[in-house]
Amino acid sequence: MKIINFLTSLHEFRSGCWFYRTQMPSEALIKRGHEIKNLVIGPKFDISSLELSSIPDIAIFRGTYPFDPTSIMKKLKKIDTKVIYNVDDDYLTLNAGNPFQKESKAVMHQYIACAKAADVVIVSTEVLKKRLRKYNKNVQLAPNSLSFQRFHNRQGGNKRLRIGYTGASSHWEDLGIVLDALKSLQDKYDFEFFVQGMCGTPLIGEIYTYKYILRENIEPEKRGYYTSALKMFDKLREMKYVHIPFYPPELYPEILKNSNIDIGIAPLKDNEFNQAKSCIKFYEYASTGTVTLASKVLPYSKEVGYCAKNNTKDWYNKLEKLIKDEKFRHQLLEKQQDFVRKHADLDKVVKVWEKIFMEK
Repeated sequence: MKIINFLTSLHEFRSGCWFYRTQMPSEALIKRGHEIKNLVIGPKFDISSLELSSIPDIAIFRGTYPFDPTSIMKKLKKIDTKVIYNVDDDYLTLNAGNPFQKESKAVMHQYIACAKAADVVIVSTEVLKKRLRKYNKNVQLAPNSLSFQRFHNRQGGNKRLRIGYTGASSHWEDLGIVLDALKSLQDKYDFEFFVQGMCGTPLIGEIYTYKYILRENIEPEKRGYYTSALKMFDKLREMKYVHIPFYPPELYPEILKNSNIDIGIAPLKDNEFNQAKSCIKFYEYASTGTVTLASKVLPYSKEVGYCAKNNTKDWYNKLEKLIKDEKFRHQLLEKQQDFVRKHADLDKVVKVWEKIFMEK
């Protein structure tokens, strides 16, 4: 099959969603003999500009665009190209603390319109599948998964135990769930706390920027986000921590491996937006040989096998068991890795994508 990914911009490679929903699936499909092209388009894109030999069997749109792409989607359908809308987040329920909430409000209409215009909507979770059926009866599940050719086991053998968290800038409130427990545990046990992500610059510089923006009232619509981030940073700076900035997603597997984290945490607030997420953070940790403790909320409560209620006491107790009981830690990691190998192997999941593409 000839497949075209219609990218939202030239900078889409900076997005984690692009990495998991476009780049890695495309690599797997190419291995199976399909022809993949990436194309950045504008509002004046003309279908007739495509050479006859380049007319795609499948056209994939993902996320939202700086223009309305539905007219292009409709023209592609008229030349018998199957149009797919690839969804990994629920833009209609974005958290109040998300820095991109204002932008999401502006594109809600486009999100719904694209879902309606597509021949098929492909989603990453069952929750999204149920929600998107309101706008398109043909919604199919192709879960998030990993290329194990990219994610490799870490070295291990740390002299001091490492507990780590990886996440994007929208997760300050999630990280805040566990900081009090971590601080108390550091008062009792000798371990390093690694924070990877949150921003692409040294953390102290990012926090300075947030303070400046608040002081000058530059982005009043994001005040809640910046205030929350500063509150979490005040807790973090009372701890012993190492910050590793955000890297482009294709570099992330190597960054995660080299961080050599023994215990990976995945705290997550319980709300509508997060319930539609996948367990990708858990898959990443397990694939690099890091055991996971996650919040006892969807999606983690169905897959991780070791979860904590979103309160300081339970996070403290569950983390302490992992810190103290090395045998338990290794046994749990084996179970988690077995689960991820069985359910999140892209070499298997790519066949689901392929089947959806080939259905009439």
